[in-house]
Amino acid sequence: MSEFPEATNEVPVESPDEANAAAAEGVDDSEDSLLDDQADLAEDFLDGLLDVLDLDGEATAEFAGDTIEVELTGPDLGLLIGRHGATLEALQDLVRTAVQHQTESRVLLTLDIGGYRTRQRAVLERRASSVAAEVRAEGKSVELEPMSAFERKVVHNALANTPGVGTRSEGEGSDRHIVVYPS
Repeated sequence: MSEFPEATNEVPVESPDEANAAAAEGVDDSEDSLLDDQADLAEDFLDGLLDVLDLDGEATAEFAGDTIEVELTGPDLGLLIGRHGATLEALQDLVRTAVQHQTESRVLLTLDIGGYRTRQRAVLERRASSVAAEVRAEGKSVELEPMSAFERKVVHNALANTPGVGTRSEGEGSDRHIVVYPS
């Protein structure tokens, strides 16, 4: 008697719903796997950078939808934030580029160091509310100082549903700023 099962000509039949569910699972699993791989690569890249710079800290990644949110924590990481978050922005771009290069896939990644972006978001939201009140009271547009893409997005989102005001970005490059106008 053979150790192998007897061969048959019968082919298992799946319903269209089962086939679609299996295909969808495969896609979701591969997307989740890619996100996990990208998050691991981002953490490893940042941990390696900390080692090279002889800084104490740790990178941890979490997911918000299809975006990888990496938090770098530790003492004395201000050097990696830089003036007005300029070094943080550059480091975020570097990590994103390195991960994209290694996985050959697009990656949505945000980097925060020591809660800097969280604190900055709160400051920008308060400033946006203050400017919106000024625009409503005076009926005149107000131009804000040039901001990074992250900062502009925070202000646009903060004022998106605010009655009586609208926002638009103007300018190019490092001079790009927001105008809050009466609507």
